[in-house]
Amino acid sequence: MTEQEFETLNELLNKQRNIKITVGAIGGVILILYFFTFAMLIDKAPFAFVIVEAITGTAIFISFFMLNKISFSLLKILVKGSEKKKLLERVNPADVDKKPETLKKELIG
Repeated sequence: MTEQEFETLNELLNKQRNIKITVGAIGGVILILYFFTFAMLIDKAPFAFVIVEAITGTAIFISFFMLNKISFSLLKILVKGSEKKKLLERVNPADVDKKPETLKKELIG
């Protein structure tokens, strides 16, 4: 792996971190809104809205445990260029949490 490829890969993994933070923040805001609107839904809305909120809230909560996989999948969709896609094939979602030096040693060796 050349130094240029490693820098590109490091840049891609930084984008993955940013995507993970964005998705997590959006999910958190939605859950906070659900928390504050739940009593109103029980009082004034049809029961179907409560069920929808419960199902989507549970799905969002479960997605917090899979943020690396979700952000890695979104990164693969958003990345343009065959060179960058080939670099992404060499790593997995767990690599975003590794230090660059450790990742470089793993990819070379």
